[in-house]
Amino acid sequence: MNLIILDTETSDLDPNKGAKLLEIAWIELGHTGQMWQQISFGDYYIEHKETITINPHAQACHHITADMLQEGKGARPRYDVLRTLLNLIEPSTLLVAHNAEFDAKFLPEIVSPWICTFRSAKHIWPGAPGYSNQVLRYWLKLQPDLPFGKHPHQALYDVTVTVSILLKMLEQHTPEKLLMLSKTPVRLKTINFGKHRGQDFSQLPPDYLAWLRRQPNLDADLVHTLDTILKP
Repeated sequence: MNLIILDTETSDLDPNKGAKLLEIAWIELGHTGQMWQQISFGDYYIEHKETITINPHAQACHHITADMLQEGKGARPRYDVLRTLLNLIEPSTLLVAHNAEFDAKFLPEIVSPWICTFRSAKHIWPGAPGYSNQVLRYWLKLQPDLPFGKHPHQALYDVTVTVSILLKMLEQHTPEKLLMLSKTPVRLKTINFGKHRGQDFSQLPPDYLAWLRRQPNLDADLVHTLDTILKP
């Protein structure tokens, strides 16, 4: 089995509304029989010959500009980069990302299962102060071997941090267990929206919880939390 941990940077949030893949990086891990070790890595800007609009909020995070996405600056065609990545994927390969649901939307060619370190962390470390890459990195006192000259929200930097989080998880959990946790709803502790923001779900008024459960388009974690509290 090999694990391919990846990160993407994009022009906006939704590929169905025109958002484009701008940068991708991955680190491939293989198991030697005793430990996981890096086998290969990739780090690419995606070429865009046409004019591309980058959401300023996204740009404020990753600092990618249109001129960086030209062939003359080293950017590669999307199909070329994806071919390189797909050639690494075996029948037993698991993909890994921090918020895998987001990255997978921009890589529909990949049909392998995804481990989400963001969701898995919520199960494994329910007392963490937060679940972003950087919060977990410092809370767990990890020391990733960060790539020289890269900064947070560049794909290779972020994927290196994700690898360190994943390796910490793999000390106690198999990849198969992490895959299961990635698909399992999380019991939320506090509500993060509305007039009760920051309060423990168990302390919210029953009539409010019942009203909230009737609302449309709730995410799976919120539904699971409400159903757990409201069950007879």
